[in-house]
Amino acid sequence: MAKGVVLITGSNGEIGHSLIDRIAEAGRNQVVSLDLTPAPEALRGKCLASYTGNIMDRYLMDQIAAHHEIDAVFHLAALLSTRGERDPELAHQVNVEGTLNLLRVAQQQSARLARPVRFLFPSSIAVYGLPDVATKKEAGRVGEDEWNIPVTMYGCNKLYCEHLGRYFTRHHRQLGALSTMARLDFRALRFPD
Repeated sequence: MAKGVVLITGSNGEIGHSLIDRIAEAGRNQVVSLDLTPAPEALRGKCLASYTGNIMDRYLMDQIAAHHEIDAVFHLAALLSTRGERDPELAHQVNVEGTLNLLRVAQQQSARLARPVRFLFPSSIAVYGLPDVATKKEAGRVGEDEWNIPVTMYGCNKLYCEHLGRYFTRHHRQLGALSTMARLDFRALRFPD
């Protein structure tokens, strides 16, 4: 049986490096990596393919999808809080439009493969908008759906993309002729940055 293919965006970050190592060690899947900068040689050797490029490049995304039957996407690429506050428009483009582009590609893969493609999206503590330490103390343990009023562009982007993922999983093209096509299996994983 052929091994599944996992696409990792933002693969040159700390989590991406660890993820490539873990998937390669497990040996059940092959990795296709994508980042703005070339992957180090040691990591490229653990990947089926390694691409250098931008998640906003629709042509590149379509080429990756055309060359690989992607079973899962680990979407780690993002413009984080500090940079996002300096350039909110760019943060929106990368974080929202780039994610939307990947969701589109994953949805097309789901339809092509006639099964859901898993889309794993690490969220962030930035989606919670607790304004100060006193409020944090008073709130105590915060539930997943509480305080979803982010105060940074990055947090707004992440929360919105979680909603996009749920839309692509449950409602994508619900009113159109393609409403019965395979949907994504989107999972937002929250952990502190």
